[in-house]
Amino acid sequence: MTNERLWLWIRRMSSRILRGLWAFLWLCLAGCVSYSGRLRDVVAQAGAETGLLAVSLCVNRSIHFLERLFWLVVVISSVITALILSRFQLERYFSSPTVISVDRDYRGWNGSLPAVTLCYYDHIDSFKANEYIQDVWNVSIIDEDYFYFMDFLYAVVNATAGNYAELAKFAEDERFDQIDLYEMIERVDRPFEQVISSFDSGFQVHVQRVMTERGACYAINSPMSTVLSGQPVAYELMPQPLSCQYGKQQCYIRMDLYESTGVLDVHSPFEVSATEANIVALHKSDEITASFKVLETVASTNLRQLSVAQRKCVFNNEETSNLKIYSKSLCLARCRAVMALEMCNCVPFFYPYVEGPSCNPAGFECLLDFKWPIWALHICKCPSTCTEIEYTMQTVKKSSWGVKNNEEVASSETATSSFRWDLIPPKVRMRRDVVYSFEDLVVSFGGVLALFVGVSVMGLVEMGHVLIYNMLLDLFTLLRLVLGHVRRWWRRGDHKPMANHLNSRLHHLNDRLSLADTAELPPFDYVN
Repeated sequence: MTNERLWLWIRRMSSRILRGLWAFLWLCLAGCVSYSGRLRDVVAQAGAETGLLAVSLCVNRSIHFLERLFWLVVVISSVITALILSRFQLERYFSSPTVISVDRDYRGWNGSLPAVTLCYYDHIDSFKANEYIQDVWNVSIIDEDYFYFMDFLYAVVNATAGNYAELAKFAEDERFDQIDLYEMIERVDRPFEQVISSFDSGFQVHVQRVMTERGACYAINSPMSTVLSGQPVAYELMPQPLSCQYGKQQCYIRMDLYESTGVLDVHSPFEVSATEANIVALHKSDEITASFKVLETVASTNLRQLSVAQRKCVFNNEETSNLKIYSKSLCLARCRAVMALEMCNCVPFFYPYVEGPSCNPAGFECLLDFKWPIWALHICKCPSTCTEIEYTMQTVKKSSWGVKNNEEVASSETATSSFRWDLIPPKVRMRRDVVYSFEDLVVSFGGVLALFVGVSVMGLVEMGHVLIYNMLLDLFTLLRLVLGHVRRWWRRGDHKPMANHLNSRLHHLNDRLSLADTAELPPFDYVN
């Protein structure tokens, strides 16, 4: 019996819900039919306000239906075409708004001279090395393990990012696990002095000892190399490179070495040593003069108005998520360091500006197993800088002083080798410029709207005003109607109990009145 009642109750509720939904749909349909006339009036008013005759003709019931359909198709096609063209223009603004052009007005150009990173061949101080071995491991030169520890020092000092296999051989020795390799290089490294001269005798060329992927080196005329020290530095406080005016000055820098020789890497002053393009080996008694061609890329002032994704380049003084001061070579080097950290949970000592635990010999063995950084060279991608300077070695003149042997050179107090680099004045340079700015985008939008829709910004504002005004007016009218119905319902429900109470009181009083009481009442006076 209970199941039958439940089934009957479900049927009754289902029928009520269906009847309610049907009534609601019918009411909505009736409202749409009744509101269609109002909608035609609003569209006609919008067309009249903006001067768009086609919009008014679409809802004009005095013309034929096919004619109204034709104008409707024309309006819809024009709006769709305008939207498609506007989307193409917007994609162009966000994807390729820049262009690289060629400048040829070379007579007034100023340029920076190349930077040189000098890495010496033998830069370990034997006295400092002996003192370090004695302090750290308590081993003197008469002990059997002395030369073993000395081999370890040479393996660390001569290690590079591309050749650290000798260092990985000491991975099994636990005595080297807690050694800070960067601090060790600082303590046993032998300082060198170079004599730097240039065409501008009043300018002091900046020289700094830095840690690179080739080990401990000296950066000459390289302001960007100050970032390699790991200390925070502002771009505005960086030393400026030596510059000259092309065509009016003989631009050169000369470096004389007195003690040892090494390998030179010529690169842009706003990059760090990271390539093998302009490597020069400088041996004793060598006098080398190299001339470089320069291809410079400058940027227009309005290029900074675009985002990095739009211009596809980064300025040197722009702060990115990883670097406070940006250069492409610095970004690639940091990427390789971060990959080493992810693979072996340590950072090689070549990157003091990257946070993380420093690699010990066991860490370098782990990196050697992963063949770092060979595969990292193909994975790391960094955007170019908006201003670039590329140097290409054009001519090299090498001569020897003709000494008998290296011992005679070592005992001499004069320079043992020298290197001079100069610039060939360029006649062309590249310029990054904005070819499609935000103003061009707005103008193109206006042209598309005027050509296909025939409306201006004022017309769009007027159309939006008419539509929003009538929509709000209808909304307020609907709310007023609903509130009126609710108010009347409330009044009817609130006064009906009071009226029933008054009627019952009157009936009760009428029952209590008698005929005798009514007989004693005074007669009525009728007045005409």
